[in-house]
Amino acid sequence: MASIKLLLNKQRMLNNGTFPLVFQFIHRRRKLLYYTKYHIFQQQLADGALEVEYCEASLYSMKEIKEINRELKRDYKRFQNRILELERNNEEYLVDDIVEFKKKKSHRSYLLMQYIETQISYKKKMGKDGIAAAYHSTYISLKKYIGMKSARKSDIRMEEINFSFVVGYEDYLNAQGLARNTINYYLRNFRTIYNSSIRDGFKPKSENPFTYIQTKPCKTIKRAINKDDMKKLSSLILPVHSGMDIAQDMYLFSFYAQGMAFVDIVFLKKKNIRDGILSYRRHKSQQLIHIVVTPQMQELIDKYANDSEYVFPIIDTSLSTSIYDQYRLALGRVNRYLKKITFRLNINVRLTTYTARHTWATMAYYCEVHPGVISEAMGHSSITVTETYLKPFKNKKIDEANVAVISSLKKVYSVGKLLN
Repeated sequence: MASIKLLLNKQRMLNNGTFPLVFQFIHRRRKLLYYTKYHIFQQQLADGALEVEYCEASLYSMKEIKEINRELKRDYKRFQNRILELERNNEEYLVDDIVEFKKKKSHRSYLLMQYIETQISYKKKMGKDGIAAAYHSTYISLKKYIGMKSARKSDIRMEEINFSFVVGYEDYLNAQGLARNTINYYLRNFRTIYNSSIRDGFKPKSENPFTYIQTKPCKTIKRAINKDDMKKLSSLILPVHSGMDIAQDMYLFSFYAQGMAFVDIVFLKKKNIRDGILSYRRHKSQQLIHIVVTPQMQELIDKYANDSEYVFPIIDTSLSTSIYDQYRLALGRVNRYLKKITFRLNINVRLTTYTARHTWATMAYYCEVHPGVISEAMGHSSITVTETYLKPFKNKKIDEANVAVISSLKKVYSVGKLLN
């Protein structure tokens, strides 16, 4: 007879230290994991237990834990009854047959917009505010598309999502005049949500509707300011508390700290600096980076000394606004002020928090720093990312070398002509 256990899949730990809560079925030496929609900490589930315990770090309130336990007991009983039913039939059955009824039930009740709402809520509970925001913008876009197709509809069944629907959505985004990368951004989010619904139990009848849809980011022109513009920016004197002053300082700190990303600057804590070494994990890749604190960096750290746990006074934990929303507001604000500085300096490249990062990489490359070193310094996931990053400037260096070779040939030619 098949066995059932409630346990954690410890091979898939999330960044916040939680694990997926699963039902494990074993039948005829075959094992199957059925994923619930919950992630909990290891200490919240004792061995052999069928109930989740509450702890202070829990992602769920005590009330939610009680509801989760009721749901787990219901599912456990249904699975037990399903096994007994299969055994009574005296027929050979597979471990997949135990959960098949559950999948069919889920399949009938899946609605796209409703499912996205649950995913947004879940991502927020997991502390993944960036993904939640991405899903929310995609939700709004899809809602408009569905409304355009039929004024009487505000949602559609997952079964209705086919190749024609996805292509129609892509055409709709194109008609809005959006950039290709923006279109691909929405399509990637949509595809991720669709695939997530399949993992949660939705069983599509047709082939993958995204099979022939291109969602990879397109290559864009990389922007960086040159050494002279960087000198002008660093020596620019701006009015204190003008907004432009802190934008200038954040740009300079990013440059001084090996192109440190703005999100990492915002969430940089004082405990990350010890004995003149700044150590942090990149928000994007989780790669650990160590930087020697230079005099220029220390000057800015001292300038913004404050009583909070953060190095720079951007995040205020006493506010009702979420930390993520504070970061997003700060990002928009700093970029607006950097735009003003761009006009003031009369430079060709528009300053943004991103160009500071790219400027450091480009200048390091022109200083003959190996791409592998630049990759490690910037916390890229691989050197391939860095090489793509620097390719336009590699081509520029080749062009400059070609001009130098031709120029030297002209000199030789002129001298030769004189000798004749």
